[in-house]
Amino acid sequence: MGTAALGLLLTALWPTTPPPPVAEPPTPPGRFGWPHAPDLPWPPPGTLTPSAPQASSSVGGVSSTRPIAPSQVSSPTRSPSSAAATRTSPAATRTASPAAPSASPSRTVRPTPSPRPAEPRELTPLPPWRERDLRSVSGGQETSIEFVNHRSRSVIVYWLDHHGHRRQYAVLEPSESYQQHTYVGHPWVVTDRRGRSLACFEPTANPARAVIR
Repeated sequence: MGTAALGLLLTALWPTTPPPPVAEPPTPPGRFGWPHAPDLPWPPPGTLTPSAPQASSSVGGVSSTRPIAPSQVSSPTRSPSSAAATRTSPAATRTASPAAPSASPSRTVRPTPSPRPAEPRELTPLPPWRERDLRSVSGGQETSIEFVNHRSRSVIVYWLDHHGHRRQYAVLEPSESYQQHTYVGHPWVVTDRRGRSLACFEPTANPARAVIR
């Protein structure tokens, strides 16, 4: 075979004109303008990104979000009344000055002593011979007699009943005293150890004292 025939055969089998290239869809730009594969998510899984407020909109049933500019984020407002409440006035922080001492000297108030009870009135003794005429009378007011022995020997105190009979109530040694409950209209007689009458006493409405001398 000649050279011309071999060249025609090679041209038929291997054409010199290359086929036109197939156009590929343009690759969308990635973050910061860098191209990346369209089927890979951005950012890659596991990457933490700072969250920012998103503004959402819906057009034709398709929702989209876009970041809100920092200038559009509303800052918390503070009312003038709350700011005024947090301020402390200088007058409130000042400590109270100590009170000035009193010009007048302090006086010690002493309790008023309670009045002493009045001493019971001393009964006037009746002569011994009055005993035979004395009898107790019912219906008198309640009262009392304090018998006081000022003699150097012991004495005996008797009540004279409704018949004028003696009823012994107490024996008083020298300087002893004795309080006796009785009634107005009930006479009493005081004798020595031998029974001789020394004095007779008639009680009064107010408590009184019978002194034997």
